[in-house]
Amino acid sequence: MFKKTVLLLTGLSLIGLIVWFSQGGSEVIFKEKPVKISKSELYTGEVLWPKSEEDKDAAGEASGVAVNSKGDIYYFHRADGEYSGEDYIEEPTIVVLDGETKEVKRTWGEGLFKSPHGLEIDSKDNIWMTDVSLNKVFKFSPEGELIQTFGTDYNPGTEVSLRIRNALPNFPVLMDEYTFARPTDVTVMEDGSFAVSDGYRNRRIAKFDRNGKLEWQVNNLGNQPGELNLPHGISSDSEGTIYVADRNNSRIQLFDKKGNYLDHWDMSEIGRPFGVEAGTDGKIYVVDGGDYLNGAEENLTSQVIILDNKGKILDRFGDWGNKEGQMKIPHDIAVDENGDLYVAELKNMRLHYFKQSAVE
Repeated sequence: MFKKTVLLLTGLSLIGLIVWFSQGGSEVIFKEKPVKISKSELYTGEVLWPKSEEDKDAAGEASGVAVNSKGDIYYFHRADGEYSGEDYIEEPTIVVLDGETKEVKRTWGEGLFKSPHGLEIDSKDNIWMTDVSLNKVFKFSPEGELIQTFGTDYNPGTEVSLRIRNALPNFPVLMDEYTFARPTDVTVMEDGSFAVSDGYRNRRIAKFDRNGKLEWQVNNLGNQPGELNLPHGISSDSEGTIYVADRNNSRIQLFDKKGNYLDHWDMSEIGRPFGVEAGTDGKIYVVDGGDYLNGAEENLTSQVIILDNKGKILDRFGDWGNKEGQMKIPHDIAVDENGDLYVAELKNMRLHYFKQSAVE
């Protein structure tokens, strides 16, 4: 009788723990398909890379895109690797195109990454990347030399604990605030401080000073204002306002430079934002990759959305497809000083250029 009682109590305790660990989750937000806009009156699409058959063979899933102070375009892709890959990619993962000619100047990145994701270029032309398999943020010089690496190494059991927490949101994980769990993107401020969207497993954004010391973090899973569910892209403007592509919540969230919640944009026209870029022109550029990766098989969408810094939509364009001007899962976006746009397409494995027409 005593053993049966102990077993019963043990079983009830385990059930109670599982119920407790299961609490605090957040469902993916789905919206109705936004009104389709297949062609822009202001932008004309052109594929910049790859163009040759040889380059097409070398191209992989598009991850990030950024423009430096000279106008050169940096394109980050996974070559023959894949999302969450376990092996270092031996082929070049970075393509640099000349801002004037749009021709390839050089390629690099061999043997440095396992699963490329976020890309940022700061005001001094340093190049920042995130890798969701290495769980690190990297800072490179303009010449491509590694300057700094940010992110604490995993302890034994960390990866297993994180996988359990994916299913049981309250499950405890022994990790410090400097440990990234599949960091998605990074944005760098003028003073060298930086903020990371630590999105796939940590569900947070975190701000660090220029030396990598944590200043603050927002680490609340959910869909209420200020809560996050897969912060996938991040950018900041000259005032220090931080814009987050809160992908699973289908919205853009705004925070101030101290991490305080400011606002969110969740209008029906914004479907599922993958990337966000605060332009020097004061506009906010968003790429919406639609619900394909969330299981959708029909009514697929991909679009670019341009807003002012108050959230008013100024322009929207895009259509699902592989022709020039069409997109399949735009993953990141960059804008140059002329207002021309560059989009990294995940599924089409290419860099798309949207040139702005001359305004009369």
